[in-house]
Amino acid sequence: MLAEEKYLKELTQTQEAKILVVSDSHGRTENLRKAVEAKGKECQALVFAGDGIEDLFTLIEENYSAPQKFLPPVICFVRGNGDDSRVSYFTDEWHTAEIPESEVLTAAGKKLFITHGHSFNVYYTMHRLLDKINEEGYDAAIFGHTHVPFQERTENCLLLNPGSISLPRNHSDQCYVVLTAKKDESEIKYEFFSI
Repeated sequence: MLAEEKYLKELTQTQEAKILVVSDSHGRTENLRKAVEAKGKECQALVFAGDGIEDLFTLIEENYSAPQKFLPPVICFVRGNGDDSRVSYFTDEWHTAEIPESEVLTAAGKKLFITHGHSFNVYYTMHRLLDKINEEGYDAAIFGHTHVPFQERTENCLLLNPGSISLPRNHSDQCYVVLTAKKDESEIKYEFFSI
């Protein structure tokens, strides 16, 4: 995760948070850029659910030197099955980031579990992922991997896959999601957008 502590604290405590959710850019940085330029400024966080981590870090480098900043202040990312476990990037000096298998992000009091999904076998079943989020008390699970947009509300949480920003499957669009969490509402809202 890339964020200053003050922005993480603000995200956790705010009454309402908007989060841009993107996955599976697979080397097509321009598609990821379109989504971030369209919605990044109105969101407090960007969640990247894997497979294209180099694309994300290309945008981070561009944003560092851009006069018009377009990335949200909190950037949360996980490693997909096609990503390396480390990536190097430049800000004012070279850094290497470890890319985690999963992350937890709290926004407006809602706990979000983020994973690419391959280690939970999401192509075939949601049971393992559901067991994880129910056992640990998450409000939502965000994942990618299938390249197919998906949303399902269970009794306790939301399962959400934004689909692929670059290589959609099952006749879906190249798409992404803006998720809205509010402290005083139990239900997390979301809207799909096509590029």
